[in-house]
Amino acid sequence: MELTNKDIQLFYTCCHVTAKSRIDEIKKALRLPKHRKRILINHLAKYEGLTIDECKQVLRLYTMPKTG
Repeated sequence: MELTNKDIQLFYTCCHVTAKSRIDEIKKALRLPKHRKRILINHLAKYEGLTIDECKQVLRLYTMPKTG
């Protein structure tokens, strides 16, 4: 699953510019090609030391509609 800048914003609860910086940090840390625009959820999980399911849960948490 490819993550957009908006996904990274949600994951880190940050602004657009900071999310772009985080993407660049992840690419550099994992030695990914700089020309890639998006990172995969596996990259985020590996960088953060989480499982893929844990990353998906965090993203779901922020995208769930608020009720009550």
